[in-house]
This record gives sequence, C-alpha cells and structure tokens, in this order.
Amino acid sequence: MADEIAQVVEMEYRGAYYLFKGTKAMIAMMARFVKALTEWKNEKYLKKPGNCTWEKLQAVSEGTPPILEFPKEMFEEKVIRIEKDGTKIMKSDFDVYCEKYNLRYCIMPDLNPNDDYIPVAVPSQDMGIHQEQIKAVMNRRIKTEEEAVSEYDVKINALKEQIANCVNEDEKAVLESQLTMLYEGKEQSEMLLSESKEKLERDNVLDFAEYLKQGEGTLAEHDAEAALKEANICDIVREYTPYECMWPVRDENLVPDTKEIFYSQRTEDDQVHVIRREFLKDEHGQIYSKYFMKAPGAKTETSVSDYGFSKEKWKEKLPEILKEGGFINEQPTAVVHGKNRFVKYQEFIEENFKKPQTADEKKEEEYSSKEAEGFVIEHNRDEKQRRSYEESLYSVVTVPVTKIMTDDEQVMCMELSEGLLKGIMIDSMDSKEAHVFIRGDMQYSVKAPDGKVIKMSGEDIMKSAEKTAAESVAKAAARRGR
Repeated sequence: MADEIAQVVEMEYRGAYYLFKGTKAMIAMMARFVKALTEWKNEKYLKKPGNCTWEKLQAVSEGTPPILEFPKEMFEEKVIRIEKDGTKIMKSDFDVYCEKYNLRYCIMPDLNPNDDYIPVAVPSQDMGIHQEQIKAVMNRRIKTEEEAVSEYDVKINALKEQIANCVNEDEKAVLESQLTMLYEGKEQSEMLLSESKEKLERDNVLDFAEYLKQGEGTLAEHDAEAALKEANICDIVREYTPYECMWPVRDENLVPDTKEIFYSQRTEDDQVHVIRREFLKDEHGQIYSKYFMKAPGAKTETSVSDYGFSKEKWKEKLPEILKEGGFINEQPTAVVHGKNRFVKYQEFIEENFKKPQTADEKKEEEYSSKEAEGFVIEHNRDEKQRRSYEESLYSVVTVPVTKIMTDDEQVMCMELSEGLLKGIMIDSMDSKEAHVFIRGDMQYSVKAPDGKVIKMSGEDIMKSAEKTAAESVAKAAARRGR
C-alpha cells in the first residue's frame, strides 16, 4: 500500500531544510505542521525576553534549530529577590541563565503533554550552554529516582515481614494488597529512572522528525493549524483508549500537579461523557485513585476506588466503570490534567468541532443583513477554491521502479537523465512502476554525475521523468524483439 512505504524526504521551506522519515501520511503531517509552525506564536510564553518564533530562531541558528527536552523543574518559578516596595520578583532557573547569557530560544508546542519535559528549540551554536544546565538537573533527578527505588525495597521488605507475622486472615489480605501496590509502584519508579537515563544518554536532544512523531494521538496528526490554536488555549490534548490511560498509578512522581485528571468522550450526537479521576494518598503513603462517573442526564454521581487492585484485576473492573460513565471501550478518550484546563478544552472543542448543522438547520440560519450573508457565502466559496487550487498544484509522474533508489543517507531519490533528484515523495509503488509526486511550479535540486548541483523546475522534472520512462519501455521492447 502507498501509505505503508517507508521513505525519507528532504524538504526546504523558507530557507530551512528538514529531513523527514516515515510513511507518506506521516511525512505529509510533518510538512503541514512545519508550515503552520512558521506562522505560530507561543502566547503562553510571549513575555519571556529570550523567546521568539520558530521562523526568527531559524534566522539566528546555524541550520535547522535542534530541539532539547528540558525537565519541567527548570521552568518552575521561585522568588529571586524582593523589591523595596515588597514586590516579589519570580523567575525560573531557565530564565536566570538565559538572561545571563542573552540566549534566544523558541518554546515549542508540547506534543507530549502528559510527561514532565518541555520541548525548546535553541540555536545550534548555543547547545553547549543549555546542555550543561540540563545535565546538572538530570543528574539530580536520576539520583532522586534511584533513591526512590531503594526506598521501595525498604518498604517492601518491612511489609513482607509484617505479613509473615500476621495471624488475622482479613488483615493479612489487606497487607498483601498493599504489597502488590508497592511492587507496582517500584516498577513505575524504575520506568521513570530508565526514561531519565535514556534521555541523558542522548543529551536530551530530539531531532525534528522525532519531535513531530510525538504528535500522534493529538490534533497535530491531521490538523496542524487547529493543534497550534489548541496549544495557546489549553495546551495540546492527547487521546488514548481507556485501557491505555486508566491504569493504577502507584508512584507519586507519576501523579500530576493538579492531583486530578478528566477523561472525556464525545458521542455522535454531541453528548460529552466525563470521568473524573482524583489522586489520593493513605496513611502509609500508598498512592491510589478514585474515579467519579456521571453520565449525561444522570442526577447522581457514582465513584469507585482502585485501592488494593493489581493492574490485572483493575483491567477486569474497568468495563464496569466505562459503562457507568457512558464510555465506549477502544474509542478515543481525551486526557486533560486539571479542571481549569479541562473547561478551556471543552470550550475549544465546542467552538471548533461542534457537529455541523443539518440542511434543515442551515435553512433556518439567520444573518444580520444581506451583506453579511453574502460575505459568509463568498468566504466559504473562496476557501473551497483555495484548497482545490493547492491540491491541484501536485502532479504524479510514473517511472520504472528501477529509477527509484536511496542514497548514502537513506533518502529516497529518483534517477533522471540529468542526474539524481533527492528527497522525493512516493504515492505508490509496485514491482514495475513507481508513482511520484511533483509540483510543477517548484524548483528542485538535481545532483549531476559530475557532482554539480543544477536547478530544475517541476515541469522540467516531469518532462525528464516521462522521457526516462519512454526510453525504458523502448529498451524493454527491443530486448523482447531479439
């Protein structure tokens, strides 16, 4: 299938070069996001003196700016001084050193919103300063996580001894359920430790393609403009299936700062179903959750706790909870941390993705004037024409599959009589032919056999490809005639 062909495409946009690897759908998503990102401003961090747009950062960076994953504690503000009038000046460690060295950066849309890292693009020449700061924080984090794993061992051994000495069967059952929770907490703590070590090993660097792949399960996957609008309103929201996001959390470092999560599903009739999850801690320090369900139209709210449940037992219990909340298993489920953000997210969805009106409803639609009605109709017609025009710019040329190859960097290329065209996008391919997208009004770089790079228009590329294909057919016919 065309969409399943893994390929590498090099794209130039406004003077910056990007290297994308993946399926046709993934590469198309990446290209759309790059174009939308160039027009985007991060309103949340607009007042930070060093923050600038992605487009401006490209101008000061030597090449495409690298992206670093900063631990979120580097962005936590604290009092650095108090003015004479009593005003508290709040800044994060990130702010302090960026101002000290007069650094520029671009705080990116967080496409992985439920982890505790913040993606920031920086000029390549400033990498060393940032990585020195990040390394110090990551080493402290790793040390803390290693201590947390050791603390679990101490608690587990103490609880095992308590169980061995317990003679009351009911009390013993409670202790054994607590032991299960501790084992799962230790496993989750080890997972966080492993993640931290892995990030530090690669210096917390993300290449641009890896960053964009984090957008799977978010609006960025199919509507870049809407995703960036969402980022400024309520941060980007990711969707999971219920089984992927409602598992028992036992380690405190996995509990969100808000201490609550809102899960929501929207049905075909625009009904919103919500399950609220609250994180709690018992007198022994055990972490557990309570789930609150109230289906649309219901008068009362019901709740259930995951205390004492193993991950396997909770999975058996989950269908009952989903049914109570009006959820459907395997359906996309939005995961939002905190009530304020959830309210903003619902307002964003209501404004941008409300179910379209029916034909009868449209007939009843009223306009303030004939001029207003004409403006709306004209705008919608122009928008449709614009999209059709953009789609019409690309053509598909058919070439022998022998003319398709990868270079030393594993970038997909097409052989022409003039040389090698690098970074093509393939629509489909079989054992004989390949169908390649070419835009007629674009300029392409072709590497000639002597190593020189020549510029060719898309129209010339298509003519050359068609000529190459015709020559291949003629040679094949000649061979058959021998």
